[in-house]
Amino acid sequence: MFIKFFKSGFPVQYITIAIIGLLLWFRAFLDPLAMPLPDGPVPLYGLVYDLLKDTPRVAAILGFLLVLGESIWLTGVLNKHELVLKNSSLSSLVFILLMSFIPEQLTLTPVNIAVFLLIVILKYLLRSYNKPEHLDLVYGAGFFTAVASLFFLPFLIWFVFVPISFVIFRSGQWRVWVGSLIGVATPFIFLSVYYFWLDELPFRIAEYGVFFSHLLFYPTPFKLDFWLIGGFTLLLALWGIFSMWSGPIEKTVEIRAKTNLFLWIFIFTAISFAFSRSLAIFHVALAFPAFTLAITGTLNGLKKVAIAEWIFLGYFMIVLLNNTIIHSLFYAR
Repeated sequence: MFIKFFKSGFPVQYITIAIIGLLLWFRAFLDPLAMPLPDGPVPLYGLVYDLLKDTPRVAAILGFLLVLGESIWLTGVLNKHELVLKNSSLSSLVFILLMSFIPEQLTLTPVNIAVFLLIVILKYLLRSYNKPEHLDLVYGAGFFTAVASLFFLPFLIWFVFVPISFVIFRSGQWRVWVGSLIGVATPFIFLSVYYFWLDELPFRIAEYGVFFSHLLFYPTPFKLDFWLIGGFTLLLALWGIFSMWSGPIEKTVEIRAKTNLFLWIFIFTAISFAFSRSLAIFHVALAFPAFTLAITGTLNGLKKVAIAEWIFLGYFMIVLLNNTIIHSLFYAR
């Protein structure tokens, strides 16, 4: 079934993943949702929103293509660094299912874009492991952290994620710390010059201060399907995290260090959630690359997969039915 079929990575598996993704997103193409409104000073997402807000079907198509591309790219990163079973495409299936687990996600959102940039950051950081000269990689990781915050402002808190990778990977050189900070600062230097030219710099700085001065959670009324499917998703992830921590001790030091980097994604998703405000329902997607690694590693490592097959198939059917039928019956827009 699912798990056995996707333990290989031939083109037919990825074609099947694309078809499964189309099934999950089908209703969004017919009856597309509006893109979420920009929240806070997010100039790049504001630009994207202005371009696509009147064409929700185009936004849904672009959102699907982005998620599909992310699923394939993340799988390539995990395979290259041997964090999952070599040449397995299962992680691609897990990721696209997670990124489609409630109907509200089925469009282009600032968090979807931030997840794409998070995969870029992970690619740079994983490549930097044990490299004596990797200033370009850490600079790139810092740079794309800042760029992601221009789409989804709570991601700015993730600038600490890059230095934490130095601790995990035992990179003690002061140059890499400075390089990452310069990378974070670079987009904001250009943005400050632009706002200074328009005589808007003090106002824009005040916007950032106002945004990050609100530490309370935004009172977003999560719907019942979010709690039910999200709760089951969390249980799957916790199962995977437990397996990652208590997995076979023969893993190399490098594999364990890279796995620990993914575990920090959960922590930063939780911390930055406090600033997600009106986008709280989308914010959880930042943790999905780590969820994907945890769940995929567990499913690939099971010797008796029959129960896992039925659990995963049931999860897929619940998400599919919710995205196509159940949600529209109980929650009229």
